[in-house]
Amino acid sequence: MTKIDMANQVQILMNQFNAKNFDVVISKAKQLIKQKPGFVILYNLLGSSFQNKGDFINAENTFKLGLKYDPGNIALMNNLATSYKNLLKYKSAEELFNKILEQNDKYINAYINLGNLKRDLNKFKDAIQLYKKAELINKNNPIIYYSLALAYQGIGKFEDANENAKKALNLDPNLTQADHLISQSTKYDKDNQHYQDLIQKIDNKDLKEYQIIDLCFSLAKAEEDIGNIKLASDYLIRGNKLKKELLKYNIKNEILLLNDIKKRFKHINFEQFKSNNQDKIIFILGMPRSGTSLVEQIITSHSKVFGAGELPILSNIIKKNFILENNFKNNLFDEIIENTSKIEYLRLDYKNFIKNFNYKEEFITDKAPLNFRWIGFIRILFPNAKIIHCVRDPKNNYLSMFKNLFEGGLNFTYDQDDILQYYKNYHQLMIFWKSLLGDFIYDVKYEDLIKDKDSQIRKIINFCGLKWEEKCLMFHENNTPIKTMSTAQARKPIYKTSLNSFDKFKKFLIKLDNDM
Repeated sequence: MTKIDMANQVQILMNQFNAKNFDVVISKAKQLIKQKPGFVILYNLLGSSFQNKGDFINAENTFKLGLKYDPGNIALMNNLATSYKNLLKYKSAEELFNKILEQNDKYINAYINLGNLKRDLNKFKDAIQLYKKAELINKNNPIIYYSLALAYQGIGKFEDANENAKKALNLDPNLTQADHLISQSTKYDKDNQHYQDLIQKIDNKDLKEYQIIDLCFSLAKAEEDIGNIKLASDYLIRGNKLKKELLKYNIKNEILLLNDIKKRFKHINFEQFKSNNQDKIIFILGMPRSGTSLVEQIITSHSKVFGAGELPILSNIIKKNFILENNFKNNLFDEIIENTSKIEYLRLDYKNFIKNFNYKEEFITDKAPLNFRWIGFIRILFPNAKIIHCVRDPKNNYLSMFKNLFEGGLNFTYDQDDILQYYKNYHQLMIFWKSLLGDFIYDVKYEDLIKDKDSQIRKIINFCGLKWEEKCLMFHENNTPIKTMSTAQARKPIYKTSLNSFDKFKKFLIKLDNDM
């Protein structure tokens, strides 16, 4: 193959990559690498495609192979560092990003990606500084302003967030993630300029599916604010349908896993697992949109508690060590559970990860909602931990999930049947955990918290083993970063409008209303 032929093939691959056809890129790039193993750009395209599909191990290996041919290639180094970050190898990622910037202090992508890493570690001020350094190099890069918007949103500076999101849109009107970010903290009326922009934009026939999805969820929020519930429902149904099609998601594997968990833990004697360590970890879990962010905001208002947010580490440890596809690895579960040293190794894996936050407080929160799946593991690894299970009225909980476009990992929320099926299995699993572990799990009912704030907050703080502090009642003044959809709601005083939110949607979301 001539250089010209290869250049043409690479251009085709780049077009496929930009169109998010990652499977096509992976297949073709592998073929071309066999013909031209030293053609470095192929490793970048292949590794980046793996990365976009969430296959970070293959991404890491691919970028390392490319660097063997071109050790000083900054683009490959940057992508490798990003793979490290995605694999939770934060120290390695930070070291490599800094190495890149030592080589080239004008390399914008390294500033942005290092800023993203800092955001993951709740170091939002550091992230903002890095994004602003990137801005000094190039004021015409929309991703810089979108990154700044995310950072400001995370610390509750919504005006700054929206201002930067608008800057991003001025540079790239089709950066629809910025539209969606603006919608989350905007109270719309029919004369709102952003609302008018969204209506005009969604008719653009050149938009990709993922862009239309952003706009659908944004317009659903706007139409609900205005009072057009039928239109809001139409946008939700359209956006969720497109999202599920894009994901090519099948809920079967997740249900199989939930059922397999019950099989594995049915005969476990939890009393045999003890720890001399005072594991002062507070796990806040439950279904998404069940009040977990609100509860974390309350608890982290306490002077002795550090809020780490939604941590991926527990799921990462469990999936890496125990799970193959949708089932537990044969015999490995029993082998590890019966081996004290292996349990200690897994415990240290988690504790070493949270050291990345460099927190000084006595307690730390882990607010990953789907950790409800791993309650048995939490009891084994951290017998002295606290588990708070957030519960919300099913219909309102279903609706809130269906109304939100999540960053990743909650693929069941984009289909009414999937939500119903997942919720039923979640509910059964929680009954199972409660039967085994009883008082180890403390239920917080969202509706009770809304109706009787003072009493419920005191009970939560007491369960955590903390001395009472009045500022826990003023949680909305808490500056703890929030990286989830709930960032705007959790920074407001408790409001009761969400208690019956499903009622106005029920005639439009027939499936959710009829099958509960």
